[in-house]
Amino acid sequence: MSSGISRRSVLQTIGIGTALAATGVSLSACSTSAGGDPLTNEGKKLAPWPAYIPHPDAPKPDLAPSDKGVQPGYVAYPKELKQSVAEKPGDGSKVTVWTITWGAPPKEKAKHKLWQALNKQLGVDLDLVVVPAMESQQKFATLVAGGELPDIIAVAQNLPNPTELIAAKCQDLTEFLSGDAVKDYPNLAAIPRYAWKAAGHIDGKLYRFPVERSRIGHSLYANVERLKKAGIWVPETGGIAVDDFTKGLQQISGRNKWAMGAAGTGAFGYNTVAPAFGTPNWWSVKDGQFTGAVESDEFKASIEQLAKWQKAGVFRPDPMSHDATLSTDFQTGITATVSQSNVSFTGFETAVKDGFTLDAVRPFKPSNGAQPGHWFSPGADYFTVLKKAPKARIQMLLRVMDFLAAPFGTKEWELVNYGVEGTHFTRGDDGSPVQTKLALDGDSKDTLGIAFIATGQQVLFMPAGVTGGADAVKRRHAFQTEVAEIGIADPSVGLLSKTWLAKYNELLLLKEDAIKAIVMGRKPLSSWDSMVKDWKAKGGDKAADEFAEEYAAAKA
Repeated sequence: MSSGISRRSVLQTIGIGTALAATGVSLSACSTSAGGDPLTNEGKKLAPWPAYIPHPDAPKPDLAPSDKGVQPGYVAYPKELKQSVAEKPGDGSKVTVWTITWGAPPKEKAKHKLWQALNKQLGVDLDLVVVPAMESQQKFATLVAGGELPDIIAVAQNLPNPTELIAAKCQDLTEFLSGDAVKDYPNLAAIPRYAWKAAGHIDGKLYRFPVERSRIGHSLYANVERLKKAGIWVPETGGIAVDDFTKGLQQISGRNKWAMGAAGTGAFGYNTVAPAFGTPNWWSVKDGQFTGAVESDEFKASIEQLAKWQKAGVFRPDPMSHDATLSTDFQTGITATVSQSNVSFTGFETAVKDGFTLDAVRPFKPSNGAQPGHWFSPGADYFTVLKKAPKARIQMLLRVMDFLAAPFGTKEWELVNYGVEGTHFTRGDDGSPVQTKLALDGDSKDTLGIAFIATGQQVLFMPAGVTGGADAVKRRHAFQTEVAEIGIADPSVGLLSKTWLAKYNELLLLKEDAIKAIVMGRKPLSSWDSMVKDWKAKGGDKAADEFAEEYAAAKA
């Protein structure tokens, strides 16, 4: 997904104060016994991150991962799947869960065979409330207003989460997961450290369990054959100057086909263009002081480039009206490139046809002389919290999470992701699962929303039936390996800021609306300066100060 309205609007209208008022929790009630504020880690002793211990029974990848965020790659499905969990985790009780789906909600439990199979293997009765992501703002308000929280709650990463509510009503997981304590849950211990850091501390403690995602951020996906024909396929960072790249893009555009797909969400794919100009990722930090990326000359230069492309006809006409078809336009050849997230890779490779080689454009050599870069993602898009409960109950819930977080190539992973052999899938010639009609019709993990509760580390792998899948995995791994070396991290990841939590959506919308206005020619490039002043005044400066305090606390 892009950084656009579909995700950033989730929970947007739920203010933290509103959520707290609904539960009867006041800000004063959220203070710690030491009188501290849970929405800051300043002056707190920070709990050690969980130890990172790769699972001994997970299959060795064909292409190695890296601690910078390169994903493990598998060119074939493992021939032998091992158990990653020694015993059934549950105690037979009901476990209530609140989660989301970006697809259709599930059938009732009595008709959902995967739901039933998971309950049997987990040893619990999962009572799932699965809400459409676009409705979660209203549904969450209703949940909080009800007063009684479910056992497990999935929440989004880059949205105004009710952090005070978490500190007041949810379980402090420090004693269960910090340091070597996580060894009691081997699958959780196999989650990379960067994901835990993205979850961050609250009041110096560990409350949130991360749902890991690759650190490799948005890519400018490309139809390699079309870029080669235009003479601009150069798989080397800085290997082609932006002016030469632009000329090739202009050659591609015409006769109802265009070089680039753009839409209202994501604002012309700026998150793949801005880093090529050396733009900081949300924030930069120098001598402990934070400065918004929007204030940089690099960001302004990248917007100027987007405006040039729009004027040159690189984007399809009326680009703001093509959100719904952005991906299919690329897959069907209407556009030659598209900016999308890392997780889009598998779907694109599965959908493209013969004569279409999928890869990603390396950052070009920018006109401002900067070192081109690539924006890292946080390393976790969603987090899970647990309602406060007795120790034995929390341990059982964490065992359930441990099962759901089984690594790729284990029996538990196959059950969670594909279901029961003979019911939800058959075996392809290579041994990998091929979904049955039952699974394709919605009896799957996607409708249950369990991918937003807990997962193991995401990997590069192509399912059965994808022609050239092994080569695609190798191409993607090569791209990740290259851009990981020039990755630009957001220094605010894992840090708390009251203002940022409250103002994130407003400031994101302010920025992206300004980008669209300039690129479409409704406003001059000089108008960016007034937007920056507005951004700073509406919360940017205050958030910068709060992040600086958190940054200092983390370094102490």
